[in-house]
Amino acid sequence: MTAPLSERFERSSLGQLIVSVAIVLVLLSEVGTHLPPSSLYRSVGPTANQMVRVLMVQQAWGVFAPNPRTTSLQFEGRVTFADGSTAVWTIADGPTVRANLRFYRWRKWLERIRSDSYRDIWEPTARWIASLYDDEGSPVVRVDLVRRFRDNALTGEQPPYKEFTYFTVDIDDAP
Repeated sequence: MTAPLSERFERSSLGQLIVSVAIVLVLLSEVGTHLPPSSLYRSVGPTANQMVRVLMVQQAWGVFAPNPRTTSLQFEGRVTFADGSTAVWTIADGPTVRANLRFYRWRKWLERIRSDSYRDIWEPTARWIASLYDDEGSPVVRVDLVRRFRDNALTGEQPPYKEFTYFTVDIDDAP
């Protein structure tokens, strides 16, 4: 029985060379994106950043020292119905330890949906949130996307969240 093409490729000298070069390029690109501000970073950083995006191995380490994020972020979809009533849709909270990975995708999505760089997903998101309320007694007429944030206190009580509505969509299909 003949080995699959992928296995034959990986066993060949050329295949091993190509895989090794690819691994080295990915590792060097990752190192290049995380260099401290310096002349070395200015010369390799832009190329390294582009490489990790093209290779889809981009990583963010903002939760680690020396400068972890000090701001808590939240997102709400505020739904207004034709009868004037309202509802608030929020991202589900996951368990602290067990099965938390399942909710990680929501936290990553939160970073995107709040960002001005991803404004092209704001309207589809608002319409999706509206669709979650299709079975309510009154049709949805508007959805507001709201950013909530606060600078975390190191000790004592946490300050209240600040918020602002950054996108609104009027739902056309309501009577």
